[in-house]
Amino acid sequence: MSDWLRIAEHIAARWAILAIDTLLVAFLIYRLLLLAKGTRAYQVLIGLLVFVLALYLSDALGLETIHWLLDRMTTLGPVALVILFFPELRRVLETIGRVEFWRSSFGAANTEPIQRAINEVVSAVQQMARDRIGALIVWERKDRVAEGNGIELQAEITSPLLRTIFYPGSPLHDGAVILRNAEIVEAAVYFPEISQNPDIPSSMHTRHRAGIGITENSDCISIIVSEETGQITVAVDGAWTQNVDADHLRRLLSDLLTGEARPRILERMGVTLSNVRKSRAERHANKRTEEKTA
Repeated sequence: MSDWLRIAEHIAARWAILAIDTLLVAFLIYRLLLLAKGTRAYQVLIGLLVFVLALYLSDALGLETIHWLLDRMTTLGPVALVILFFPELRRVLETIGRVEFWRSSFGAANTEPIQRAINEVVSAVQQMARDRIGALIVWERKDRVAEGNGIELQAEITSPLLRTIFYPGSPLHDGAVILRNAEIVEAAVYFPEISQNPDIPSSMHTRHRAGIGITENSDCISIIVSEETGQITVAVDGAWTQNVDADHLRRLLSDLLTGEARPRILERMGVTLSNVRKSRAERHANKRTEEKTA
């Protein structure tokens, strides 16, 4: 009987180790997918899955020529991926080495760095609005906006640095600044597309349309300062709110970045979004009426 007990204990120990090993691998893959989500690396991962599936199917179906070509491509594939996505791999390794990565995985995330960054951004935006300095600040959430199109900074968010970047004499003052968590990721970023929403007032020009446009395709937050009027505009999910003061801006950023409840600000953004949709629906209805009349 003792031999059977030893065998059972050995099997149980092996299964426990196997379960722990599997859970750790699944956890790391899950976290890496979260890091890659919204970036071009995420699209490459999908492409790799399609490639592996095609390699398997070509072998199973006996497509020898296609399988031979795909098999040859696997030889140089890993080296090509490392060269092509070296910046993304470096960011992943840097993120894994940070305490915040593991803290957010096993417990509640520390919101103190974000709150400190919010205060710095509000201070910078408030002063730039007062001095009539145009600015476009895009704060990432889950989706990645920075794609290496601007000047990489990887610097802590501070009010003096933001104001220096957007100062008219600075080489980086044109374009947008991309924020991620509590860091300035890139500066002088130009978005390839701007919003074509006809409901955007004529007083909003290219900077505003670029800021609103990027929120139509991602869950980021755009903060726009007009150099003509000094007015602060915040755009989320394709909707915008003009003439936002410092207190409203701080509350809104806290809502969207830390999840703290601020119903008044969210309601204000919701009203703006509903007005945009209502105006769009009325315009389409009038167009259909004109077509029927004609």
